[in-house]
Amino acid sequence: MLRLTKIVVGPAVFVVGFFLYVMEIASDWIIGVQSKTEYVRTGACKQCGRCCQLLALEMPLYISKREYLVRFLNWFHQIFFNFQFEGVSGRLLVYRCGYYMQGNLSGCRIYPFRHRLCRFYPRQRLYGHPETHPECGYKFVKRNGRKIFNQVLENKFFEDRTSTNL
Repeated sequence: MLRLTKIVVGPAVFVVGFFLYVMEIASDWIIGVQSKTEYVRTGACKQCGRCCQLLALEMPLYISKREYLVRFLNWFHQIFFNFQFEGVSGRLLVYRCGYYMQGNLSGCRIYPFRHRLCRFYPRQRLYGHPETHPECGYKFVKRNGRKIFNQVLENKFFEDRTSTNL
């Protein structure tokens, strides 16, 4: 009975996962054709593993207000991505990746086959500034060529500190 269940469930999970993968690519294409993001991602991954150790995914406002949808997202991410739920912070779902190993052999156990979400993390949002870990090699630059968001914050912080010291 258990073997029969594996034979039926395995391909079913693959088909559902593949369908969701294709739908995600299609939605990215449709959204990309319709509108441009406010920020553009620059830089490269330093492979420090910080985004794998603690990963935050932003929920749309209408989902974050409905507990049953939040529970469904937690279940979905646990089953399909092997993410362990750590908590909620505002509209962010915070996870820890089950494939990431720490210690002497730190790194992703499935790196060549990692999920699409991991391959393109951090993604640009249509509006607003995506946040990254401070050590991250990725930065986000305004599409119109203005300063990097972190530089604006540092300049503002420096100006505030010098004005209060005078």
